[in-house]
Amino acid sequence: MKRLLPFLLPALAACSGGEAREAAPGVSLLKDFSIAQTDKGQLGWRLDSLTAIMDEKAGLIRFTSPRVKFYDQDKVSSEITSRTGRLQMREKTAELTDDVQVNSKKDGMRLKTTKLFYSSARAKIWTEAPVTIYKGRTIITGRGFTANPDLSEIQIEHQETRMAGK
Repeated sequence: MKRLLPFLLPALAACSGGEAREAAPGVSLLKDFSIAQTDKGQLGWRLDSLTAIMDEKAGLIRFTSPRVKFYDQDKVSSEITSRTGRLQMREKTAELTDDVQVNSKKDGMRLKTTKLFYSSARAKIWTEAPVTIYKGRTIITGRGFTANPDLSEIQIEHQETRMAGK
């Protein structure tokens, strides 16, 4: 059974103008935040972010500059970065937004989009937004996309493929 294991690093109050801000009741302001998911002792993914706001009542964590690493046999298989993101703790789903990039470590494939979703239950990433995938000189564009987090088993809607110049 999959477990969500939070590894909360020092929870420090975010600073603004030299004065510490206080969070609302049930809301934690975190710096250098990290959370991971394991399955039968194997690391599935790990998310690190510069800062996070955790709303315990809503079961929601909002991130700045998240970096999500997916693992296969204790090796990083892919990495997703973005400017912002959020994690629904109960549903174990994530939404990454603003300059989203997926880098597959297995085959060097890279994906760019503006919004990307992830579900732990489905073990899939997807978006309805435009996507661009780069592999060597091949560039694939489309709108609507579903894949495994390591960019294997890709399905792209409205696809166009071209070769980049030298």
